Amino acid sequence: MSRTLTLLILAIFVTLVCAAPITSRQDELEKRSGTSGTFTGTGTWFLPASEGGSTGACGKKEGNNSMIVAMNRPQYGNTSKKSKWCGKKLKIKGPKGTVTATVNDACPECKKGDLDLTPKVFKKVIGDMNKGVGKITWHAV
Repeated sequence: MSRTLTLLILAIFVTLVCAAPITSRQDELEKRSGTSGTFTGTGTWFLPASEGGSTGACGKKEGNNSMIVAMNRPQYGNTSKKSKWCGKKLKIKGPKGTVTATVNDACPECKKGDLDLTPKVFKKVIGDMNKGVGKITWHAV
């Protein structure tokens, strides 16, 4: 009787452990990089006034001629919250030149290291808007 009861309790315990849901979110599993260091990626451009609205993910107004960027989702973090990157100044270097711009938005489809630039920033860093993309390096200042 004792042995049967022990086996029954063990079987119930194993069943409960195996049936327990494993909940995780990608944001929680991803190793978060800090705001220091130099990052390499692709620069693209966007029109904040018509693509996403006039208020960025960081909560501030933005326009097509603003010296702002949208941070990639892996580094920005949870796009429904204000990131530690919000308001940070970035020095961005590309084939055309180097500028300083402020993080004011998030780019959900961008990969780590990528930045989405307003036309004003894109022209100064990459150049011709018809290119659409260009290699960049950047760091927080």
